Amino acid sequence: MTKSIGYRVAIALVATATLGLLPGGKPALAADPDPRLEEGAASYRKYCSACHGLGGEGDGIVSGLMRPQPTDLTIAARGNGGEYPFKKVMDQTDGTKAIRAHGDPDMPVWGEILREPTHQDGVRRADVQGRTLLIVKYLESVQKK
Repeated sequence: MTKSIGYRVAIALVATATLGLLPGGKPALAADPDPRLEEGAASYRKYCSACHGLGGEGDGIVSGLMRPQPTDLTIAARGNGGEYPFKKVMDQTDGTKAIRAHGDPDMPVWGEILREPTHQDGVRRADVQGRTLLIVKYLESVQKK
């Protein structure tokens, strides 16, 4: 993805995320599956599945080597009274909230995303937020009832 395409995608995602919120900050869910979920799933597989597993259950190929064990990401809603904790998951995913296994919040394990060179820090931040938003929306779609 070129810088200009990444920039346009990031801006579109941030705008979509902002406009797609219901009163109270809860994300609006479309009646039809969101076509961007596959992009979120692809990013999840690339950046998260080695630890959290392809299905998000904390059973990735390196999970046996990790202490603490990776979180089962499919039960986030279950631990929050049945409501998917969108903001909490976003904060944990984007490095806003430190998680020891994710490394330093300034350079988490998925630092490749954050190191992507751009001409402006704001562009990089919007791109990171857009990609993270897609992963978090994907995780919302795989919650166990």
